[in-house]
Order: sequence, then structure tokens, then C-alpha cells
Amino acid sequence: MTKSAHPADHAVPISKAVRAGDFVFTSAYGPWTFDPRDVVFDADGTILDDGSGERDIPFDEQVHRTFGFVKAALAAADCTLDDVVDCQCWLSDARYFVRFNEIYATYFSKDPPVRSVFPSKFMFDCMVEIKATAYRPLSGS
Repeated sequence: MTKSAHPADHAVPISKAVRAGDFVFTSAYGPWTFDPRDVVFDADGTILDDGSGERDIPFDEQVHRTFGFVKAALAAADCTLDDVVDCQCWLSDARYFVRFNEIYATYFSKDPPVRSVFPSKFMFDCMVEIKATAYRPLSGS
């Protein structure tokens, strides 16, 4: 099995995507990148500011931006959303679930992948994160 990484070009030491044989795994993406050194916490560990200047972006736009990062990560490994077989999704508030489903359906209108959605507290001040696994056989396999 071959493995190839597509390093990210921001402050967090991760790959955008990693191909392992016929599967491609993306990192979890939110609607913007941030530098962990810029995050400001209160005494209880609650994020006061993630340093991005993006915190007031509405939920819908955050979901669309997040899908943009996932699509770019997949493209780095020659995949598209059509190749996705599994999505793991996190929402900062379970009350966003219905609206998230409406937006999500526009990206996977045919043969949607399996999916999990979890409520979560993030490491930066966003409302959504998504991680995808795609299946796209290597040429010749």
C-alpha cells in the first residue's frame, strides 16, 4: 500500500489530506485557519478570541467555507466530494443540526456518504468542523 501526504500550509502541523492506498483522509476543517499561539483563553479554558478576526461570520457561511476547505484538501489528493464515503461532522451547538442538514444536502445530493454528527467544543471560535474519508482507486489498481 502506498501512502502520500499533502502538507497544509498554515500554523498547525497537519496534512490537508493523506492518501493510503485507495483511500484519502482529510484533516478536520473548520471555516478558517488559525494560529494556536494567538488563541486567548479565560481562566476556565473558554476561548475568548482565536485571533482570526472571523468569529462573527454566520453559521451558513461557516458551513460553506468549511466545505471549501474540505474540497480543497480532497483536490490535493485528486478527489472530489463525489468520492467521499464517510463524513465526521462537529457542531458547536446541537440547535444548528437542522440547518446543517439542509446545507449538507446541497453538497451530497446523490448517494450521500455515511456520516456522524457530534456536538463539540472546539480549539478555536467556530461553529462547525468536518472531516472526510474518500475512496478513489489509484490508477492501475
